[in-house]
Amino acid sequence: MKAKRINLRTLAMLALLGALLLNAGCDDVTNAKAGADVPLCTACGQIKGAEACCDPDATACAGCGLAKGSPGCCNIEKGAESASLCAQCGQIKGTDECCKPGQTTCAGCGLVKGSPGCCKLPKS
Repeated sequence: MKAKRINLRTLAMLALLGALLLNAGCDDVTNAKAGADVPLCTACGQIKGAEACCDPDATACAGCGLAKGSPGCCNIEKGAESASLCAQCGQIKGTDECCKPGQTTCAGCGLVKGSPGCCKLPKS
């Protein structure tokens, strides 16, 4: 009987330890939580911490100088100290278009269709 009780206690402790380890995870911004704004790199326009962030092989946009096709391309003002995407709508946080009612949403990602974050933000 004691052996059975010890085994159940050990099993419960292992399950708790496993849950804690799975929950700890990497704190990378590409694993953004729902509702959290997603910071952009002002040097390249990509999502900070993403594999494509500051990629030396990225093609620069002739208009803005950021990585062509990045969420920040032609959306971040030159000299900006910080920029982020709104996780609710996909627009650049703080702009007039951010969370504006009545905008068409994308069927693929649920963000505003054509927004800088449309189909580019990681699914949470």
